[in-house]
Amino acid sequence: YWHIQHEFVVAERKLLNRADNELTSRTGYAGGTATDKEGRVCYHNFKGVGDYGKLGHGEVVGMQIPQGQIGTFAKEYFDLFTANGERVDPMDRGGEYRSLLGLPGGSKNAAYPAVEAAATAKGMTLELGQGNDGDTLGLKKVWVYDTAKFPFYQAEVYHQFHDDFQSKAYGKKYNQLADQAFDEGRLKVTGCPDRV
Repeated sequence: YWHIQHEFVVAERKLLNRADNELTSRTGYAGGTATDKEGRVCYHNFKGVGDYGKLGHGEVVGMQIPQGQIGTFAKEYFDLFTANGERVDPMDRGGEYRSLLGLPGGSKNAAYPAVEAAATAKGMTLELGQGNDGDTLGLKKVWVYDTAKFPFYQAEVYHQFHDDFQSKAYGKKYNQLADQAFDEGRLKVTGCPDRV
């Protein structure tokens, strides 16, 4: 999800003219039906705390964008898939890595037809997620969730604005956006094992 966050940061800057302190793209988890007993959803960790995979969640990037821009960002999202409609990390397998997106209201969102058009243009389909859904690798499909029923859980601070393994390093200025966002209160402590 590091790569996707970077690409959405680029999109927020390009399409919404957002400055660094206005960026909303955050790595996180969504699409599961549970949290741990303290309401946490965490990355895999040695303490076994709130493991997102065991709780049925997938890796996601959450953001706040104007309703009128959802279709534009949907096109940006689907442009991240390969020409064959596959995600760029096919070596990662399992429900944790499924392709998913969340909208307020899910398929009832007024922008859903634009999202569907962006998927169709890439030869992909949308399917309503039920929670804890399986991998989409090889299926040319993206699960769609209602964010009210399947909320976003911010990932740990150390997962924010992180370099990706598939691309060249994004640079220290990009990486330091995590510290800036944390210092300004735009990233929160999750209660998960973290560097803060």
